[in-house]
Amino acid sequence: MEQISKKTFFSFAIMDSLYWAFYACFVGFITTYLLTCGMDNAVLSIMLACFMGASFIGAFFWGGICDKARTNKKIFIPEYIATIIIAFIIYFMAEKNIWVSTILYPLFGFLSSPLGSNLDTWMLRSFHKDASAYGRARAIGSMGYAVTALFMGMLINAIGYQMIPVGTLFFAILVLIIAFMIKEVPFENVVIHSGSGSVKDLLHIGSFMFMLVTVFFTGLAIAPVNNLKIVILKSVGGDVGLLGVDSFLGVMVQALFIFISGNLKRIPTYVRLFLMTLTVFITMGLVAFAVNPWMIILGTVFSNMSYGIMLPTQREIVEANVPSTLKNTAHSLSDAMYCSFSGILALSYSGFVMNAFGARSVAMLGGVIMIIAVVLSLTKITKKN
Repeated sequence: MEQISKKTFFSFAIMDSLYWAFYACFVGFITTYLLTCGMDNAVLSIMLACFMGASFIGAFFWGGICDKARTNKKIFIPEYIATIIIAFIIYFMAEKNIWVSTILYPLFGFLSSPLGSNLDTWMLRSFHKDASAYGRARAIGSMGYAVTALFMGMLINAIGYQMIPVGTLFFAILVLIIAFMIKEVPFENVVIHSGSGSVKDLLHIGSFMFMLVTVFFTGLAIAPVNNLKIVILKSVGGDVGLLGVDSFLGVMVQALFIFISGNLKRIPTYVRLFLMTLTVFITMGLVAFAVNPWMIILGTVFSNMSYGIMLPTQREIVEANVPSTLKNTAHSLSDAMYCSFSGILALSYSGFVMNAFGARSVAMLGGVIMIIAVVLSLTKITKKN
């Protein structure tokens, strides 16, 4: 395996950290801001479902564009600039006309959600598929999100929501500077055989499809809890300041597991998928029966532990089993299955469920869904043995 220069490693690690700091500033707090501008829980839930739908479509679109154009950098930069512009319009229109922000938020999802997959694929190519180096760099990215979320929560509590555009612009500019400076390694030369290169080909890759199904059920359960966290926290006495603490502690655990992902490769793939589902099931129990905000935060720690196991495992399965002509598409699709497609279904009803049965009722429903995921992954382990 080719050696990775320290400059390449740290350039991507810093850019990834700054990118997720940008994400924490805007995505981490914008839904809370929209609620303060008068948005109803049910409308927020529908808006987020539309966001997920647009994100899912964006995963196919932008991943396919990267594969066809055989570049990550030349797609990432203009897509990111468009994302920033839409983010600012959403924020500044919220107080004037909440419906403009509501309509634009799915467009933000179409543009923004595939960026993380694009950046990860760009990084993996630059690291010559070194999973250990990728894990360390991606962990630094998660820490960027965690630290920023913690301080943003404090700053918003002390100063106000005007810190959202300030932080968003600051980190966005830094990301773009580094993105322009980093040189992109050429795509590997491949011979395209007849019938290859079609998204339909992914349906015939058994390990990839099993991973997608497992990730789908996990995302279906966790989406309402992750996206409506402020509503759940408030139901047990929390506030936006604790939302920052929740993100910080959870994502720091996520970063730890991503960082040691090279060592975790010794654990069989399907066992890791089982652990991923089990920890989310624990999250559902903690949230459903929470009597204070700290039980919610502990649940967040377990769900981020799950994501810290899942993300490197997803990347490993794609890199090992998917043809190079479809890698960007496969990475984007696997991310979208967890973050978007499952969320379309979950968030289309979760706001109404919350209004009818209480904020934590979505966790009870999520626990039932996770039983399916746990049994499914356990069955695969049993068959392997």
